[in-house]
Amino acid sequence: MATEQPQINVYTNDKENNKSSLKIVITIIVIFWVILGITGFIMSIVCFGRSGTSSQHIIGLLLAIFFGPIYWIFYLAVPDYCKRLFS
Repeated sequence: MATEQPQINVYTNDKENNKSSLKIVITIIVIFWVILGITGFIMSIVCFGRSGTSSQHIIGLLLAIFFGPIYWIFYLAVPDYCKRLFS
């Protein structure tokens, strides 16, 4: 009586490894997005006490709330927004 050997499917392990790698990458991206969003929100509040127009302050706050890290593009792109009032 011959016993059957279990067959190992190499492709299944590759698919599982790819799925777990993808989950890790997505998790890292989400964590990075959340951290940049939270810091953007805090910075947009800090910027209310710095230079810039009222509309720039409101736009910065709304960008930070609704789009998270996109706030940082606004922060870097507008030259007179959020500079120290007194050096």
